[in-house]
Amino acid sequence: NFMNSEIVGNKTDVPWAIVFSRVDEFARHPAQLYEALSYLLIFFILTAMYLIPKKPLGSGVIFGTFLTLVFTARITIEFVKVPQAAYAHETFLSTGQMLSIPFLFIGIALIFFGMRKSKKESSER
Repeated sequence: NFMNSEIVGNKTDVPWAIVFSRVDEFARHPAQLYEALSYLLIFFILTAMYLIPKKPLGSGVIFGTFLTLVFTARITIEFVKVPQAAYAHETFLSTGQMLSIPFLFIGIALIFFGMRKSKKESSER
């Protein structure tokens, strides 16, 4: 998306703004880079959770953390993206954000129930 100037960010005057000459001559948020960097950070967080656990994690906690972080990042980054014309409508949230909300809640539930199950198993030992 970045190299092809697809799914660009909103116009901005931040110092790291990029001009996507295939789109227009305005400086825009590099939303594609925000997404890539957030996914890289999520990878490191999940790897650390897996490799360096201070105590055993419950079943589904890492996957729940993945869902929560990825879809929180997506909801947040969508605010700086230009709405895609085919799906644009007059609501506060974009289609991508609305579709992310259920997965965010599923991730939170997996973390909650996984941690609860882990605590219950620890107390039984």
